[in-house]
Amino acid sequence: MNDQHRVLFIGVGHMGKPMAHRLLNAGVELAVADVNEAALEPFVQQGVATSTHPDALPGDVVITSLPTDQHVREAILGEHGALRGHTGKRRIVIDMSSSAPSATQRLAAELAQQNVAMLDAPVSGGVPRAKTGELTTMVGGDIALLERYRPLLAHMCKNIRHVGAIGAGDTLKALNNFLSAVSMWASSEALLVGARAGLDPQVMVDIWKTSTGRSHAVEVKVPSAVLPRTFDYGFSIGLMAKDLSIAAALAREQDTPAPMLAATEEHYLFAREALGASADLTRVMTLLETWAHFELSAVPQ
Repeated sequence: MNDQHRVLFIGVGHMGKPMAHRLLNAGVELAVADVNEAALEPFVQQGVATSTHPDALPGDVVITSLPTDQHVREAILGEHGALRGHTGKRRIVIDMSSSAPSATQRLAAELAQQNVAMLDAPVSGGVPRAKTGELTTMVGGDIALLERYRPLLAHMCKNIRHVGAIGAGDTLKALNNFLSAVSMWASSEALLVGARAGLDPQVMVDIWKTSTGRSHAVEVKVPSAVLPRTFDYGFSIGLMAKDLSIAAALAREQDTPAPMLAATEEHYLFAREALGASADLTRVMTLLETWAHFELSAVPQ
């Protein structure tokens, strides 16, 4: 594989936009699709071919970065999906969304009937690492396919790991976000309890960063979005609740006891209803503050 392959990138939201820009800046021939015309404007200004309809654009490699597997399916097989009218022209779909493994497996089987390959390659690292090209991707599918397209993924991802058959990447990503969700909620509770007990929030975070309580929430989310009360990490409560439901469904399907997972799913589903699906993940702190009738003071950054 070389970067002369033409890429059709579908979905340029919080994560997709910087990922697509990484490809563009690396000299990859790029076309971009998104249902939101405003999201396409920065690419229009750079002379990139764009459309709200994927079937109107070229590209033998299709990369998706979308909210759910339903969006992915519509973008590929829908009325104006990437495969419509492009028989024999699309070689592979690389889904970098956080999708349900079963949905990915079904889509891969349907694509195979049209001689189109598929990899599931969800990413982790958030918007900051998407901008720097330091994302981690956990890839499911044929390892030979991964090796063929690894140079393309490397423009966006620093850590690229094959984790199993198609759908395995989505499974691992859902479990990763379970761990992430727990640490975000637990860190918020700990901050609130400590602050009411008279501890300085910044001191608490500084100590946790070098102690056994360290986590991505403590090291990144809390300092950047909770302490300054900007609540703008860039990942929504709705998407986190979706990923938790994927992980919880996997546990139920396997008849594997997972009480912490079930409780975490319930917490985030409640937070989604209380705060709105589009609310930033870090706003779980404001929900806890409402319950406690106590609010942390902003810490200048």
